[in-house]
Amino acid sequence: MNLTVISGPQIREVFTNPAFSASDAIESITRISSYFNSGRKSNRNYGNHVIQDLVRDTTRYLPVFTPKIATLMEKGLEKGIGHSPEKGGAQLVEAPFPMIRNMLVNIMANIFLGPEIAKNPKVIDTIWDASSDLRRAFINSSIRVSKWRAFLDRTHLRLFQPLMKRAQILAEAATPVVLERRRLEALANESGVAWERPDDVLQSMLEDSSKYGFEDLEDVCAHISILAGAYAFAMADTATNILYFLAAFPECVEKLYEEVQQVLDAVQAEREQTRQEYRMEGKPIDEALDPAHDRDMSVEALKRMVYMDSFLREVFRYRIEHLRIVHLAMEDVTLSSGIVISKGSAVISNTRSVHHTPEHGDDSAEFRPWRYAEKHKTATKIGPDYLVFGMGRRACPARFMNIQGLKMFSAFIVSKYSKLEIQDPSRTKAAIHSRLNDPIDTGVNFYSRA
Repeated sequence: MNLTVISGPQIREVFTNPAFSASDAIESITRISSYFNSGRKSNRNYGNHVIQDLVRDTTRYLPVFTPKIATLMEKGLEKGIGHSPEKGGAQLVEAPFPMIRNMLVNIMANIFLGPEIAKNPKVIDTIWDASSDLRRAFINSSIRVSKWRAFLDRTHLRLFQPLMKRAQILAEAATPVVLERRRLEALANESGVAWERPDDVLQSMLEDSSKYGFEDLEDVCAHISILAGAYAFAMADTATNILYFLAAFPECVEKLYEEVQQVLDAVQAEREQTRQEYRMEGKPIDEALDPAHDRDMSVEALKRMVYMDSFLREVFRYRIEHLRIVHLAMEDVTLSSGIVISKGSAVISNTRSVHHTPEHGDDSAEFRPWRYAEKHKTATKIGPDYLVFGMGRRACPARFMNIQGLKMFSAFIVSKYSKLEIQDPSRTKAAIHSRLNDPIDTGVNFYSRA
């Protein structure tokens, strides 16, 4: 694969030109469709958009999933990190990445399959394996893949069908639960009462099977393996890196902690005012206004954390690899600069040319966590100056769920711990500049607030 580096205005030109394809480039590098087709029975034609549609549809349920994610994340952090038994002592986590990924695998199993199915240890192991499959595909692949290597990879997937094995395990665990759901739904319909519908992704995908073209439960579970595994490995990478940034820039911890408390105080006061108004008007106070949930990490509370959002956007901007996001030319293209990209050749973006420019400030080479706090540029806001999630119609639809999960993760960390330290200080620079999906091997010390 011939490779041309593009910079500055040429990047936008390539991103908005339909003659260039990012998905075809990813396929040529990772052979990812061969992995998908080793398990799914439908949507096997290359170029279908079912995975993207599922991601977008899942994002719509974020308000429903958020309380569950918050509860599971808080429990997961308590189990994975805990607190030092000594006052002022530190709790060392020697391997943050697998700890975080294990927590996220459990979260994804619960919101995609429901708590009953997620209780099965085989299910948790299977989602973990699915996340490992995808991580290997994106880490071990080289831009310059030989035809022989690509042939071997595809042959291996056809012979061993790893995704099919994942789907079969999940389907076996899900079958009795799905049958019981159908029984209860039929019983409710016969009795003329409302059925208490499970609010997990599995139920939505089963109800919309014809829309997505799924053939059976195994097929549904293959797609769940892809989605849950992808979210787990992608979010675990960035969440781990966030820990290193909080340790490398300790002044961020208190600022973020103060914002979290101020936001939760404001939400709590507003909810109490609403309850008082309800009492004055004689209205019943429903479960949604239960004081026990006043300080939850809700969608509304997370949305108000503008300094947290700025911190995340700056972590992405500062950390992102300088050469990334490959596009394949589907026909001969002449760029405005006069450079000719021939059909079958690839271009790779020099993101430094847009992420480290005066547009971000004269100090764009430095890490400035509050750079975007007053600029109304959120961590999900894409554009020619921020290529973390792509641009235009090809932008990553999973960014909304990822960013909300990362904001929640960061809010819990700064709320529970007053200071973080990298176990090996000499690895600090390597930690904050680590390659995507390739975290370094040093631990983190967590100093508890209480």
